[in-house]
Amino acid sequence: MTQRPPSSANYAVPLIAAALLALTLTCPAIGQTPSLVYSAAGADPTSIAPVVDAFRNLSGTNNGNLLGPLPMGRREINWDGGGVPAPATVFPVPMTTFNSAPTTRGAVFFTPGTGFEISGQPGPRFHDLNLLYPSILTTFSAPRLFTPLGSNVTDAFFFVPGTNLPSSVAAFGAVFTDVDLAESTSIEYFNTRGISLGKVFVPPANNGLSFVGVAFRDERVTHVRITSGNIPPGPSANDGGAVDVVVMDDFIYSEPSTVGPPTDKEQCKDGGWRQFDFPRFKSQAQCIQFVKTGR
Repeated sequence: MTQRPPSSANYAVPLIAAALLALTLTCPAIGQTPSLVYSAAGADPTSIAPVVDAFRNLSGTNNGNLLGPLPMGRREINWDGGGVPAPATVFPVPMTTFNSAPTTRGAVFFTPGTGFEISGQPGPRFHDLNLLYPSILTTFSAPRLFTPLGSNVTDAFFFVPGTNLPSSVAAFGAVFTDVDLAESTSIEYFNTRGISLGKVFVPPANNGLSFVGVAFRDERVTHVRITSGNIPPGPSANDGGAVDVVVMDDFIYSEPSTVGPPTDKEQCKDGGWRQFDFPRFKSQAQCIQFVKTGR
């Protein structure tokens, strides 16, 4: 079934303690799709940084807030605008902040909850949501963190940066803080046909940091669903035991771009037809037919 975000006026989409774990492999959790999975967990930023940096380097230069489309590179969101003095800030659904000037990075966020919050003053690391959180949540890039409110689900859709033209990425990863349980936190990836490419679970690091990122060879991703912990953060959500409160830090993803149309039938072969999202094809033959006839 085609995955769609909730409707909005502006956007509509068609169609391990101190140890470091690093994986770059074809992952069964992603089904039969060839992919590279980067995974790390540790007590502090330095313990996961080598894997995060490797994932960054996979896509190339950070394009910052440049308007798209750009032919290569990556985008990042670290939530740290305003620095230490910045107040805790709540955002509505959809959260278009990171595809609107001045932060045009091609990502729009939805949640079935009530909105989103970026942490800040007067109490850092979501002290305003629960007095215990600063003692269990740490940052990868200080000082601010990110969470949905009223839900533990975040849906990210990609757009050509600075526009409402639906787009896709080849890679997406995120940093999480205080993942306690092995299967409480995950990222699920959806291709240009709205089909799930699979779900990857985030490795636990109690009171520490975790990272998961996936890069696809033959697929493009228009949408990721992030499940952070098993309960939304809040006054009565006290982390421990079977309760796993998880929030997020850096998001890293390849340049959102529209791929297509093909101009040579060779581009359609060996699974190449799957990468195009303008137009989308159901088979190699359909792709070759388009090259021949333009429709």
